Amino acid sequence: MGCRSPCLALVVCLILGPVPSWLCLQCEPNFALHFASYAPFLSRKSWGLGDVPAAGRMLRGWAQNTLEDLHLGVPPEITMVKLELIASTVYGKLDTLFKRNTYKPGVLPEIMRSIYKEQIKMLRNAIIESRVKCERHCGINRYDAISCVTCLQTKPTCFGYNCESSEQWEEALKGLYEHINSLNSDPNEWVMALRQLPGFSHCTSTSPESLNFTSIKHTLSKNWLNVMALKELQEDIPIIQLLAPIC
Repeated sequence: MGCRSPCLALVVCLILGPVPSWLCLQCEPNFALHFASYAPFLSRKSWGLGDVPAAGRMLRGWAQNTLEDLHLGVPPEITMVKLELIASTVYGKLDTLFKRNTYKPGVLPEIMRSIYKEQIKMLRNAIIESRVKCERHCGINRYDAISCVTCLQTKPTCFGYNCESSEQWEEALKGLYEHINSLNSDPNEWVMALRQLPGFSHCTSTSPESLNFTSIKHTLSKNWLNVMALKELQEDIPIIQLLAPIC
């Protein structure tokens, strides 16, 4: 029992190889334990010719490939609750896959690919869903999440148009400008933080002073009026194409 941790670490290294950063599913605390348990099954069973190296490559590349295959236009940040639900689903499918009888040649990698693709879809949907839910508020809003790149806790920030009155809307704009002014003063970090706000992904300004906030306010107010008009016509607001502010 004394060598359990070192042995586990060795198996994880053999499965995953060198990993430059933690990527989504790896941020879930039980990832190492589950993925370490799959290697022995590859060596103990007589799988189809070529299935073992194919499965091994998929396991080694699982973590590294996940982030690249998400293809997201927003930072890959996910709530821990959603991550744990997705991880539980993926572990359950992989556990069942490796503990069943030997499959016909080619079946093991095929099933693994389907599980991997399903994982990508679930992660992508959960990340986008959290952003959309955040944006359904009025003005600046934040939520607790985990960065898929660093596995550190983050507080993604979004800007929503769900304001019920012109007074609320003016407060929302004021909060937005206060948020922009409070961003890290380093030009590179400031630009990155600004671009994470919906509608500001194209901005190249490097400081609050270089922003044309009059133009920004005019554009965002047009968006708000469009949202308000849609709310009067139908209860559920569809996703609309918002105008990007000239900044």
